[in-house]
Amino acid sequence: MFKTKNSLRINGRVFFVLIICLSAFSTFFYWKYLSKKDLDRRNLNSKIPNKEQTKGYISSDNCKSCHPSEYASWYGTYHRTMTQVAGSHSVMGRFDGSEIDSRGLKYKIFKKNDQYWAKVPDPEIVMKAVETGRRINDYTYQIRTNDILAMLDLRSVPRVEKRVVMTTGSHHYQTYWIDGSVSNQIEQINESKYGNLLQTLPLVYLPKEDKWIPREDAFMRAPSSKRMISQWNHHCIKCHSTNGNPGLRGSNKFETEVAELGISCESCHGGAEEHVKHYQSPIARYAKHFGDKSTTAEHIKNPAKLNHKLSSQICGQCHGVYIYKDAEVGMEYARNGPMYSPGDNIHDYRYYIQHPGSTGSKVNLDELKKNKEFFQERWWDDGTILAGGREFTAMRVSACYTNKKEGIKNISCLDCHSMHHSDPKDQLRQDLTGNQSCIQCHKDDKYTTNIELHTHHEVDSSGSSCVNCHMPHTSYALLGALRSHQIQSPSALRSIEHGVPNACNLCHLDKTLEWTQNHLSERYNHKVFPLTHDQKNISAWILWLLKGHAAQRAIAAWHGGWEPAKVASGNSWLPPYLIKLLNDPYGVVRYIAYKSLKSQESYVNFEYDYLSGSSELDRKSNEAMRLWLNEKREPSNIRIRQEILILEDGEINKEEVNRLLSKRNNRPINIKE
Repeated sequence: MFKTKNSLRINGRVFFVLIICLSAFSTFFYWKYLSKKDLDRRNLNSKIPNKEQTKGYISSDNCKSCHPSEYASWYGTYHRTMTQVAGSHSVMGRFDGSEIDSRGLKYKIFKKNDQYWAKVPDPEIVMKAVETGRRINDYTYQIRTNDILAMLDLRSVPRVEKRVVMTTGSHHYQTYWIDGSVSNQIEQINESKYGNLLQTLPLVYLPKEDKWIPREDAFMRAPSSKRMISQWNHHCIKCHSTNGNPGLRGSNKFETEVAELGISCESCHGGAEEHVKHYQSPIARYAKHFGDKSTTAEHIKNPAKLNHKLSSQICGQCHGVYIYKDAEVGMEYARNGPMYSPGDNIHDYRYYIQHPGSTGSKVNLDELKKNKEFFQERWWDDGTILAGGREFTAMRVSACYTNKKEGIKNISCLDCHSMHHSDPKDQLRQDLTGNQSCIQCHKDDKYTTNIELHTHHEVDSSGSSCVNCHMPHTSYALLGALRSHQIQSPSALRSIEHGVPNACNLCHLDKTLEWTQNHLSERYNHKVFPLTHDQKNISAWILWLLKGHAAQRAIAAWHGGWEPAKVASGNSWLPPYLIKLLNDPYGVVRYIAYKSLKSQESYVNFEYDYLSGSSELDRKSNEAMRLWLNEKREPSNIRIRQEILILEDGEINKEEVNRLLSKRNNRPINIKE
């Protein structure tokens, strides 16, 4: 009995010692793990913009305690996640060891020690070749070295491993930024030659398709364009961070700082340091809580309580086309960050460029003559905005914004949009649906209770939607068509003279420009202008799709999948024309055409890769056309009309289609979205 108790006592001591040892080992390895994680975090932070609280900016973390509801609704937006540190919480792409071919260059994406990496052609060599060299073909550039011209094959550039440190985007697609240090092959080290410069990983991940694509194939760029090379520090920082300071030192070194990555509270409300200090006093808080709610809180800007211009300029920080007022202001920004703060008059620091077609200004006309390419990359030829993301530029020439009549309100961005308590997809105000945004000002019966008198469409139809007629999808960005924010009435003239797709023919895909012009003349007294034979006799949509330049083709192709257009026009005849774009020279046009084709019931399961080689694209186009021809259609469902070039046997008029294709406008199209 004594021995048994003694044994239990000894065993208990041994067990206790084992527990202590196990705890010690666990603690040791846990702290070692934390130390490793902390070291990795510090290493990662050293490669991205420094977070600095300067100029009164203190980050959104300080807003949460007093404004939990506003903070929560902002936190769920794509504005917040526009730029993020690369990690499991932010990276959407599959870093699974795949190798992606980008016009002959190989990019391998993989994970290492829970970090995201890419094996890429040396970014510095590629950057210098593309930015200073002359493009010969997709992978060959003529460069000057020691005053001697030579040819550089980018495929021969040595590949280096670079850590992915930051992401941009979290909705339509996501792109990535890699450590910009320079590889020293002799000493086998990376040197911070350009400071904390971030180079683009020239790949884009499409989350809906779960697909990697070359960066060049995510944007509207002419096939003959140079490769897309960019650095975050002096380009994307302007809109994708809060109070971003490029921190240019000398001519090519960066000490980049931000108050916060992404677009946060202070991007719209200004630096909040003094505001937070003021309301740390309970007396100040209660005085405001029980006081006049209409006044703005101390030391902060509320966009909703500014006039329509100052309020909209806050959005215009990013959603506009501008240059700095002079070289001195531009250099001040490059070295020390923005001088503008929400609530200021942004025109004190920037010159916002407008197309002369939208303003009639002689100054703008002179700018157009000197910089034709610049304008073509952002506007349609008549001055209607083309590039998406330039909504402020578009709105500020709209009558709704410029109106000077007494008693009539001028619109601001906030009449339709809200950063709080709205759908992150488009940030539209939840308290306004349908036409309610417009009838805040347009209160006459013909716009409200008797709207069909104005629209000549049924009350609840898409044709009685204000935005469908006055803000059609004629801007391009993000692999699709977006609503133009240049609010204007439908016009046949802009289509006749400048080729700008109009709202009527983007819904009535089967109608001609003559049909549109006649209706606008009969209903709204528009002047009638001479038309070509094709404009009189062939669907405007088909003309844009087959004869148009790449921007016209992209916009037309997108509307081939737009449900209101398919309802208004019938959709059984659309596929053969969309199929004609499956081997278009522009990748984005092929992508959009395929998306619209997939919206057709017969093509839901049709597989196609828009990045395939030309022979495969031709093969899939032929396969898609056979599918359409072999589909059994009731004679009553076949549209036999000259305007859509469908013959009595249900086939397309190949002779006419080929004639139109032979007249395609091959003007190089690049869009700065």
